[in-house]
Amino acid sequence: MSSTTSNPFTNNYKDSEGSLQIPRLNLVRVYAEKARRSFHEFVRQAWPVLEPSTPFVDGIHVQAICTHLQAVSEGRIRDLIINVPPGHAKSLLTAVFWPVWVWTSYPETRWLFASYAASLSIRDSVKCRRLIESEWHQQRWGDRYRLSGDQNQKHRFENDRTGYRIATSVGGAATGERADIVVVDDPHSVDQAESDLERRAAVEWFNGTMCTRLNDFTTGHKIVIQQRLHEADLTGDLLGKGGFELLSLPAEFEPERRCTTSIGWTDPRTEADELLWPEKISAAQLDALKVSLGSYRYAGQYQQRPSPADGGNFKKQWFRFWRPAHIDLPPVAVRLADGSLGSVPAVAVPGQFDTMI
Repeated sequence: MSSTTSNPFTNNYKDSEGSLQIPRLNLVRVYAEKARRSFHEFVRQAWPVLEPSTPFVDGIHVQAICTHLQAVSEGRIRDLIINVPPGHAKSLLTAVFWPVWVWTSYPETRWLFASYAASLSIRDSVKCRRLIESEWHQQRWGDRYRLSGDQNQKHRFENDRTGYRIATSVGGAATGERADIVVVDDPHSVDQAESDLERRAAVEWFNGTMCTRLNDFTTGHKIVIQQRLHEADLTGDLLGKGGFELLSLPAEFEPERRCTTSIGWTDPRTEADELLWPEKISAAQLDALKVSLGSYRYAGQYQQRPSPADGGNFKKQWFRFWRPAHIDLPPVAVRLADGSLGSVPAVAVPGQFDTMI
Protein backbone atom coordinates (compact mmCIF):
# COMPACT_ATOMS: atom_id res chain seq x y z
CA MET A 1 0.00 0.00 0.00
CA SER A 2 1.39 3.36 -0.95
CA SER A 3 1.67 6.05 1.73
CA THR A 4 0.62 9.68 1.35
CA THR A 5 2.85 12.68 2.11
CA SER A 6 1.94 16.37 2.16
CA ASN A 7 3.74 19.21 0.46
CA PRO A 8 3.42 21.98 3.09
CA PHE A 9 3.71 24.76 0.51
CA THR A 10 1.04 23.66 -1.97
CA ASN A 11 -0.99 21.26 0.14
CA ASN A 12 -1.03 18.87 -2.82
CA TYR A 13 -0.72 15.22 -1.88
CA LYS A 14 1.45 12.61 -3.56
CA ASP A 15 1.73 8.92 -3.03
CA SER A 16 5.09 7.27 -2.34
CA GLU A 17 5.63 6.68 -6.05
CA GLY A 18 5.23 10.36 -6.83
CA SER A 19 1.91 10.32 -8.70
CA LEU A 20 -0.24 13.40 -8.06
CA GLN A 21 -3.57 12.77 -6.44
CA ILE A 22 -6.54 15.19 -6.35
CA PRO A 23 -5.40 18.51 -4.76
CA ARG A 24 -6.82 19.18 -1.32
CA LEU A 25 -6.43 22.92 -1.03
CA ASN A 26 -7.01 24.56 2.30
CA LEU A 27 -9.34 27.38 1.26
CA VAL A 28 -8.88 29.21 4.54
CA ARG A 29 -5.17 29.50 3.86
CA VAL A 30 -5.76 30.51 0.26
CA TYR A 31 -8.11 33.33 1.22
CA ALA A 32 -5.85 34.32 4.10
CA GLU A 33 -2.93 34.69 1.72
CA LYS A 34 -5.03 36.76 -0.68
CA ALA A 35 -6.00 39.03 2.21
CA ARG A 36 -2.41 39.32 3.41
CA ARG A 37 -1.25 40.45 -0.02
CA SER A 38 -4.09 42.91 -0.71
CA PHE A 39 -5.41 45.39 1.84
CA HIS A 40 -8.62 45.83 -0.14
CA GLU A 41 -9.19 42.07 -0.08
CA PHE A 42 -8.47 42.05 3.66
CA VAL A 43 -11.14 44.72 4.22
CA ARG A 44 -13.64 42.80 2.11
CA GLN A 45 -13.09 39.62 4.13
CA ALA A 46 -12.85 41.27 7.55
CA TRP A 47 -15.84 43.59 7.19
CA PRO A 48 -18.54 41.13 8.38
CA VAL A 49 -16.44 40.31 11.46
CA LEU A 50 -16.87 43.86 12.78
CA GLU A 51 -20.05 44.83 10.94
CA PRO A 52 -22.15 41.64 10.74
CA SER A 53 -25.43 43.52 10.29
CA THR A 54 -24.10 45.96 7.67
CA PRO A 55 -23.24 44.44 4.27
CA PHE A 56 -19.94 45.47 2.74
CA VAL A 57 -20.55 47.94 -0.08
CA ASP A 58 -17.49 48.59 -2.19
CA GLY A 59 -16.87 51.96 -3.78
CA ILE A 60 -14.40 54.17 -5.57
CA HIS A 61 -13.26 55.68 -2.28
CA VAL A 62 -12.87 52.30 -0.55
CA GLN A 63 -10.60 51.03 -3.31
CA ALA A 64 -8.70 54.32 -3.50
CA ILE A 65 -8.07 54.54 0.25
CA CYS A 66 -7.00 50.89 0.41
CA THR A 67 -4.69 51.33 -2.58
CA HIS A 68 -2.98 54.39 -1.11
CA LEU A 69 -2.62 52.99 2.42
CA GLN A 70 -1.09 49.85 0.94
CA ALA A 71 1.29 52.09 -1.04
CA VAL A 72 2.32 53.73 2.26
CA SER A 73 2.93 50.30 3.79
CA GLU A 74 5.07 49.33 0.81
CA GLY A 75 7.10 52.55 0.93
CA ARG A 76 5.76 53.95 -2.36
CA ILE A 77 4.18 56.91 -0.55
CA ARG A 78 5.87 58.67 2.34
CA ASP A 79 3.29 60.99 3.92
CA LEU A 80 -0.37 61.04 2.90
CA ILE A 81 -3.43 63.28 3.27
CA ILE A 82 -6.85 61.78 2.52
CA ASN A 83 -9.85 64.10 2.17
CA VAL A 84 -13.14 62.20 2.08
CA PRO A 85 -16.74 63.05 3.05
CA PRO A 86 -18.18 61.98 6.41
CA GLY A 87 -20.00 58.66 6.57
CA HIS A 88 -17.66 56.93 4.11
CA ALA A 89 -16.03 54.41 6.51
CA LYS A 90 -12.74 56.30 6.66
CA SER A 91 -12.08 55.52 10.34
CA LEU A 92 -12.78 51.80 9.91
CA LEU A 93 -10.46 51.62 6.93
CA THR A 94 -7.63 53.71 8.35
CA ALA A 95 -7.71 53.26 12.13
CA VAL A 96 -9.09 49.73 12.44
CA PHE A 97 -8.48 47.50 9.40
CA TRP A 98 -5.16 48.99 8.28
CA PRO A 99 -3.04 48.39 11.41
CA VAL A 100 -4.42 44.85 11.77
CA TRP A 101 -3.59 44.14 8.13
CA VAL A 102 -0.04 45.47 8.47
CA TRP A 103 0.51 43.32 11.57
CA THR A 104 -0.26 40.16 9.56
CA SER A 105 3.12 40.71 7.87
CA TYR A 106 4.94 43.15 10.16
CA PRO A 107 3.73 42.71 13.74
CA GLU A 108 6.64 44.79 15.02
CA THR A 109 5.10 47.98 13.57
CA ARG A 110 4.32 50.68 16.13
CA TRP A 111 1.28 52.92 15.68
CA LEU A 112 0.13 56.22 17.16
CA PHE A 113 -3.44 57.33 16.42
CA ALA A 114 -5.11 60.59 17.36
CA SER A 115 -8.43 62.32 16.82
CA TYR A 116 -9.98 65.56 18.05
CA ALA A 117 -11.77 63.54 20.76
CA ALA A 118 -10.21 60.79 22.89
CA SER A 119 -13.51 58.87 22.80
CA LEU A 120 -13.23 58.45 19.02
CA SER A 121 -9.64 57.23 19.22
CA ILE A 122 -10.54 54.73 21.95
CA ARG A 123 -13.60 53.56 20.00
CA ASP A 124 -11.40 52.59 17.03
CA SER A 125 -8.74 51.08 19.29
CA VAL A 126 -11.34 48.77 20.86
CA LYS A 127 -12.60 47.72 17.41
CA CYS A 128 -9.04 47.07 16.28
CA ARG A 129 -8.34 44.85 19.27
CA ARG A 130 -11.65 43.04 18.85
CA LEU A 131 -10.78 42.20 15.25
CA ILE A 132 -7.39 40.83 16.32
CA GLU A 133 -8.99 38.66 19.00
CA SER A 134 -11.74 37.39 16.69
CA GLU A 135 -11.89 33.73 15.70
CA TRP A 136 -11.64 34.80 12.06
CA HIS A 137 -8.30 36.54 12.62
CA GLN A 138 -6.88 34.00 15.05
CA GLN A 139 -7.60 31.12 12.68
CA ARG A 140 -5.60 32.82 9.94
CA TRP A 141 -2.81 34.73 11.66
CA GLY A 142 -2.94 33.71 15.30
CA ASP A 143 0.55 32.25 15.04
CA ARG A 144 2.08 35.56 13.94
CA TYR A 145 1.89 37.28 17.35
CA ARG A 146 0.03 37.40 20.65
CA LEU A 147 -1.33 40.43 22.46
CA SER A 148 0.58 41.13 25.66
CA GLY A 149 -1.55 40.72 28.77
CA ASP A 150 0.17 43.46 30.75
CA GLN A 151 -0.40 46.07 28.01
CA ASN A 152 -3.88 45.28 26.75
CA GLN A 153 -5.99 48.34 27.47
CA LYS A 154 -8.59 50.35 25.59
CA HIS A 155 -6.18 53.12 24.64
CA ARG A 156 -3.05 50.99 24.31
CA PHE A 157 -2.20 47.40 23.49
CA GLU A 158 1.04 45.68 22.55
CA ASN A 159 2.02 42.35 21.04
CA ASP A 160 4.86 39.97 21.81
CA ARG A 161 6.77 41.10 18.70
CA THR A 162 7.28 44.63 20.16
CA GLY A 163 4.54 46.23 18.08
CA TYR A 164 1.95 48.45 19.71
CA ARG A 165 -1.07 50.64 18.97
CA ILE A 166 -1.68 53.79 21.04
CA ALA A 167 -4.80 55.97 20.94
CA THR A 168 -4.75 59.60 22.01
CA SER A 169 -6.41 62.91 21.21
CA VAL A 170 -5.35 66.31 19.91
CA GLY A 171 -3.16 67.67 22.69
CA GLY A 172 -3.27 64.33 24.54
CA ALA A 173 -0.58 63.18 26.97
CA ALA A 174 0.23 59.99 25.02
CA THR A 175 1.98 62.04 22.36
CA GLY A 176 5.15 61.59 24.41
CA GLU A 177 5.29 58.17 22.71
CA ARG A 178 6.94 57.43 19.37
CA ALA A 179 5.77 55.30 16.48
CA ASP A 180 6.60 54.08 13.00
CA ILE A 181 3.30 55.35 11.61
CA VAL A 182 1.50 58.40 12.99
CA VAL A 183 -2.16 58.77 12.01
CA VAL A 184 -4.46 61.72 12.69
CA ASP A 185 -8.08 60.89 11.93
CA ASP A 186 -10.24 64.03 12.06
CA PRO A 187 -7.99 66.62 13.73
CA HIS A 188 -10.91 69.08 13.97
CA SER A 189 -14.55 68.76 14.89
CA VAL A 190 -17.00 70.78 12.82
CA ASP A 191 -17.53 73.26 15.64
CA GLN A 192 -13.84 73.54 16.53
CA ALA A 193 -12.89 74.29 12.94
CA GLU A 194 -15.05 77.43 13.00
CA SER A 195 -13.07 78.79 15.92
CA ASP A 196 -9.81 80.40 14.80
CA LEU A 197 -8.29 79.69 18.21
CA GLU A 198 -9.22 76.01 18.40
CA ARG A 199 -8.47 75.33 14.74
CA ARG A 200 -5.05 76.89 15.02
CA ALA A 201 -4.35 75.03 18.26
CA ALA A 202 -4.92 71.70 16.49
CA VAL A 203 -2.66 72.71 13.60
CA GLU A 204 0.11 73.84 15.95
CA TRP A 205 -0.25 70.65 18.01
CA PHE A 206 0.35 68.55 14.91
CA ASN A 207 3.25 70.65 13.65
CA GLY A 208 4.88 71.05 17.04
CA THR A 209 4.19 67.66 18.61
CA MET A 210 2.57 64.91 16.57
CA CYS A 211 4.76 65.15 13.49
CA THR A 212 7.88 64.83 15.67
CA ARG A 213 6.83 61.46 17.16
CA LEU A 214 8.28 59.22 14.46
CA ASN A 215 10.82 56.61 15.50
CA ASP A 216 12.73 57.11 12.27
CA PHE A 217 12.23 60.23 10.17
CA THR A 218 13.70 58.44 7.15
CA THR A 219 11.33 55.48 7.10
CA GLY A 220 8.36 56.67 9.19
CA HIS A 221 5.03 57.84 7.81
CA LYS A 222 2.50 60.55 8.70
CA ILE A 223 -1.14 60.17 7.67
CA VAL A 224 -3.90 62.77 7.98
CA ILE A 225 -7.46 61.82 7.04
CA GLN A 226 -10.33 64.25 7.35
CA GLN A 227 -13.23 66.06 5.77
CA ARG A 228 -12.29 69.62 4.80
CA LEU A 229 -13.73 72.14 7.23
CA HIS A 230 -11.83 75.37 6.60
CA GLU A 231 -9.23 76.71 4.19
CA ALA A 232 -6.82 76.98 7.14
CA ASP A 233 -7.53 73.52 8.63
CA LEU A 234 -4.72 70.98 9.05
CA THR A 235 -4.96 69.82 5.44
CA GLY A 236 -4.75 73.41 4.19
CA ASP A 237 -1.73 74.10 6.38
CA LEU A 238 0.14 70.96 5.31
CA LEU A 239 -0.61 71.40 1.61
CA GLY A 240 0.72 74.93 1.84
CA LYS A 241 4.02 73.61 3.19
CA GLY A 242 4.27 70.68 0.77
CA GLY A 243 5.67 67.18 1.22
CA PHE A 244 2.36 65.31 1.48
CA GLU A 245 0.62 63.23 -1.18
CA LEU A 246 -3.04 64.28 -1.49
CA LEU A 247 -5.91 61.88 -2.17
CA SER A 248 -9.01 64.06 -2.56
CA LEU A 249 -12.38 62.34 -2.96
CA PRO A 250 -15.34 64.71 -3.42
CA ALA A 251 -18.85 63.31 -3.11
CA GLU A 252 -19.74 64.77 -6.51
CA PHE A 253 -17.16 64.71 -9.27
CA GLU A 254 -15.77 68.00 -10.51
CA PRO A 255 -13.82 67.34 -13.75
CA GLU A 256 -11.64 70.43 -13.34
CA ARG A 257 -10.48 69.12 -9.93
CA ARG A 258 -9.83 65.49 -10.91
CA CYS A 259 -7.41 63.93 -8.41
CA THR A 260 -4.32 62.13 -9.71
CA THR A 261 -1.60 60.77 -7.42
CA SER A 262 2.03 59.76 -7.79
CA ILE A 263 1.31 56.01 -7.78
CA GLY A 264 -0.65 56.30 -11.02
CA TRP A 265 -4.14 56.47 -9.52
CA THR A 266 -6.68 58.80 -11.12
CA ASP A 267 -10.29 59.38 -10.09
CA PRO A 268 -12.14 57.07 -12.51
CA ARG A 269 -15.25 59.24 -12.76
CA THR A 270 -15.83 61.03 -16.04
CA GLU A 271 -19.11 62.95 -15.80
CA ALA A 272 -19.65 66.14 -13.80
CA ASP A 273 -21.53 65.47 -10.54
CA GLU A 274 -20.94 61.70 -10.79
CA LEU A 275 -21.31 60.30 -7.29
CA LEU A 276 -18.56 58.82 -5.16
CA TRP A 277 -20.68 56.15 -3.44
CA PRO A 278 -24.06 56.03 -5.21
CA GLU A 279 -24.96 52.68 -3.65
CA LYS A 280 -24.98 54.31 -0.21
CA ILE A 281 -25.50 58.06 -0.73
CA SER A 282 -27.83 59.17 -3.51
CA ALA A 283 -28.03 62.46 -5.36
CA ALA A 284 -31.31 63.25 -3.56
CA GLN A 285 -29.63 62.72 -0.19
CA LEU A 286 -26.76 65.00 -1.18
CA ASP A 287 -29.22 67.65 -2.36
CA ALA A 288 -30.89 67.54 1.06
CA LEU A 289 -27.50 67.97 2.71
CA LYS A 290 -26.81 71.04 0.59
CA VAL A 291 -29.93 72.60 2.07
CA SER A 292 -29.31 71.56 5.69
CA LEU A 293 -25.57 72.31 5.72
CA GLY A 294 -25.56 75.35 3.48
CA SER A 295 -23.25 75.91 0.53
CA TYR A 296 -20.16 76.71 2.60
CA ARG A 297 -20.23 73.63 4.85
CA TYR A 298 -21.27 71.30 2.04
CA ALA A 299 -18.42 72.50 -0.17
CA GLY A 300 -15.89 71.68 2.54
CA GLN A 301 -17.27 68.51 4.10
CA TYR A 302 -18.54 66.80 0.96
CA GLN A 303 -16.65 68.39 -1.94
CA GLN A 304 -13.29 68.74 -0.10
CA ARG A 305 -13.21 72.35 -1.27
CA PRO A 306 -13.72 74.56 1.79
CA SER A 307 -15.26 77.40 -0.20
CA PRO A 308 -18.21 77.01 -2.60
CA ALA A 309 -17.41 77.11 -6.30
CA ASP A 310 -19.55 80.24 -6.61
CA GLY A 311 -18.31 81.89 -3.42
CA GLY A 312 -19.35 81.62 0.21
CA ASN A 313 -20.98 84.74 1.58
CA PHE A 314 -20.64 86.60 -1.74
CA LYS A 315 -21.65 84.72 -4.90
CA LYS A 316 -19.69 85.28 -8.07
CA GLN A 317 -22.86 85.84 -10.06
CA TRP A 318 -23.78 88.73 -7.75
CA PHE A 319 -20.81 90.80 -8.90
CA ARG A 320 -21.03 93.26 -11.78
CA PHE A 321 -18.20 93.55 -14.27
CA TRP A 322 -17.58 96.98 -15.72
CA ARG A 323 -16.24 97.82 -19.17
CA PRO A 324 -15.19 101.09 -20.75
CA ALA A 325 -18.23 102.69 -22.35
CA HIS A 326 -16.61 102.83 -25.78
CA ILE A 327 -15.53 99.13 -25.83
CA ASP A 328 -17.96 96.28 -26.41
CA LEU A 329 -16.84 93.25 -24.36
CA PRO A 330 -18.47 89.79 -24.13
CA PRO A 331 -20.21 88.54 -20.97
CA VAL A 332 -18.02 87.17 -18.15
CA ALA A 333 -18.29 83.38 -17.52
CA VAL A 334 -18.88 82.35 -13.88
CA ARG A 335 -19.51 78.95 -12.34
CA LEU A 336 -22.85 78.67 -10.57
CA ALA A 337 -23.67 76.72 -7.39
CA ASP A 338 -24.92 73.70 -9.35
CA GLY A 339 -21.61 73.44 -11.20
CA SER A 340 -22.92 74.80 -14.48
CA LEU A 341 -21.45 77.80 -16.26
CA GLY A 342 -23.37 81.05 -16.35
CA SER A 343 -22.56 84.47 -17.70
CA VAL A 344 -22.73 87.98 -16.32
CA PRO A 345 -22.89 90.82 -18.85
CA ALA A 346 -20.21 93.46 -18.70
CA VAL A 347 -21.80 96.82 -17.89
CA ALA A 348 -20.62 100.05 -19.46
CA VAL A 349 -19.12 102.44 -16.93
CA PRO A 350 -21.57 105.36 -16.52
CA GLY A 351 -20.55 108.98 -16.77
CA GLN A 352 -21.11 109.38 -13.04
CA PHE A 353 -22.17 107.28 -10.05
CA ASP A 354 -24.93 107.96 -7.57
CA THR A 355 -23.65 108.75 -4.09
CA MET A 356 -25.32 107.17 -1.10
CA ILE A 357 -24.56 108.40 2.43
